Amino acid sequence: MEQPATPFLVELLHSVPHINITLHRVNDTFNPSSTVYIESLGILASIPAALLIISLVFLLLYLLTRCCDRKPRKPKSHGCQKCTLIFFAIVCCASIGLGLYGNDDLHNGVLQIFGSGRKIEQLILNVRNQTEMVKQNLKSKVVLSELEAKLEQPPQLYNQTALYLLQDTVKMVKDNTTLAINALETVVYLTRPSYSDLTLKNLLDTYEFYEELRWPATLGFLTFLLLLCIILVIGATRSSRCALIFFSVCGLLAVTVCWLLSGIYLASAVALGDFCMKPNDYICSQQKLKDVQYTYCSSVGTNRYVLRLNESKDYVDRAKESLETATRIAIDLYPRFEMSSKINRLNNELDDSKRQLIALSAMADRRTVMEHYADATRGLCEGGLLGLTLMLLASLISAAILSLLVCVDSHTWIYLTKKRPYEDKSETAPLFPAGAASASPSAPINSGTMTVNRTLLHAQAATSNGTGLTHGGGGGGGIGGGGGGGLIASSGRNGTTHGLRGASGHHTLGRLPSHASGHIAGPNNGKYATLSKQCKTLESSDFY
Repeated sequence: MEQPATPFLVELLHSVPHINITLHRVNDTFNPSSTVYIESLGILASIPAALLIISLVFLLLYLLTRCCDRKPRKPKSHGCQKCTLIFFAIVCCASIGLGLYGNDDLHNGVLQIFGSGRKIEQLILNVRNQTEMVKQNLKSKVVLSELEAKLEQPPQLYNQTALYLLQDTVKMVKDNTTLAINALETVVYLTRPSYSDLTLKNLLDTYEFYEELRWPATLGFLTFLLLLCIILVIGATRSSRCALIFFSVCGLLAVTVCWLLSGIYLASAVALGDFCMKPNDYICSQQKLKDVQYTYCSSVGTNRYVLRLNESKDYVDRAKESLETATRIAIDLYPRFEMSSKINRLNNELDDSKRQLIALSAMADRRTVMEHYADATRGLCEGGLLGLTLMLLASLISAAILSLLVCVDSHTWIYLTKKRPYEDKSETAPLFPAGAASASPSAPINSGTMTVNRTLLHAQAATSNGTGLTHGGGGGGGIGGGGGGGLIASSGRNGTTHGLRGASGHHTLGRLPSHASGHIAGPNNGKYATLSKQCKTLESSDFY
């Protein structure tokens, strides 16, 4: 059987080495029923799976090192990482576009296969229906004709020999017509599949169902990848930590799916390349697909449909010859008008049946069916295989780029922290900074959000050393009276002056005595129990 020219892409994919688990070359002929061949395809599909494991391990190690590195980074140091994210996100979008184009090519190629297959299915159905119609016409109008009943009547001119000859000739017409009907019944039987046969209709229905699921699912996944890349670009340009974290999580899932799809596409592309090297050999080896066996795999002159149709046509020709002989004899024995009308009607039915049989033979001829098979093979091995190869390349490129993007993105959002909350430095700043001894006692000290008067700090130091508080007037070390630069604090009702302890940050003035270095006499041990309005007024008068 002649083979069409093999495309370059088919030869390239067919040349991929087929090895088994022991790394030995095996037969690369397309044979999905062979476990050795399926094993070789599984090994090819495991290559992207191994790359997936390597990329995940590398990403895990990388993230572990980044989690241990908590050095603060300047905001300007993330510019290179953001540019890298944006650039490779755009490249990933281009590879996804390549996958969309390949998905469309593969879908169109598969649709071309379905279209050609439906034409072949309809052709076989037409052959069966028209054959059944011809059979019924021959059975009802020729075999069950009124010619035999007419011959039972006595002839006008009695001639025993001619009468016997006429009866034998009419019987030959009937027998030949019966043989033609039997041949047509064989054709109907061949075109009517059994329950155990794999019909072309069932095969097309199954693959159409899978294609209706595959095409939109692939389209949706590639669209999801595009949205991920867009989110990454927006997050990188706006320094959005939430967007970058979202891409890290979803990108890791996308990387896993892309590598797994790469394995499936690689095995499928190689298998399709093996099939397209010799598609006729595999198609004709499927014995259960009788529709294909009878219409395509048989050579010219051996088509079982055509053979039975030609056989039926030959029997019809013999019936016509016998009918012509019977016509010449019957004209002499029976009235011309009655006999001629019946014989002419039978002759017309035989002529119509012959024309229909000739048309059926041409319809079922292999050369007619082969055009549909050629269209289906072209759609699968050219457009479909090209689309599958583009999807393979797009999946590999996208998986590699997404792996890189997840690493860089994780490195970026870890250091791209939120705006730090306000920190009160007074809790960590020293109470007496360097050079405080030489500074002026009345100079203010800035600590966090408060300004503490140095005189107040000296007073606190004196209190901690056991110096008593002076009530009502006093020296420079006391609080109240005319102390230079001292902070005057009036109790409001009893005029008692209380000692204050310098507070910084979030500390309150009312600490317990156990927290102080010495006991201070007076109400509440010389301290305010809480921050009162009077205390705030004192601080305000001191600040301003």
